[in-house]
Amino acid sequence: MEHDLEYLESRVAALIAALGESGGQNARLAEALGAALKENAELRFRLEETRNRVAALIERLPRDEEEAV
Repeated sequence: MEHDLEYLESRVAALIAALGESGGQNARLAEALGAALKENAELRFRLEETRNRVAALIERLPRDEEEAV
C-alpha cells in the first residue's frame, strides 16, 4: 500500500510539473502568435500601399497610339 501511495505521489508531482511546463509553453506560443499577427497586419498594410503605388504608376504610363488618335 505504501508503494502505491508513493507511486501516485510521484505521478501527481510529474503531472503538476507537466502542467506548469505547458502553461509556460502556452504563454510563449501566445506571445509568438501576437507577434505573427502584428507582422501579418504590417505586411498587409505595406502590400496595399505597394498596390496603390503600382496602380498610380500604371495610370501615368502613356496610352497606346491608337487610343490617342
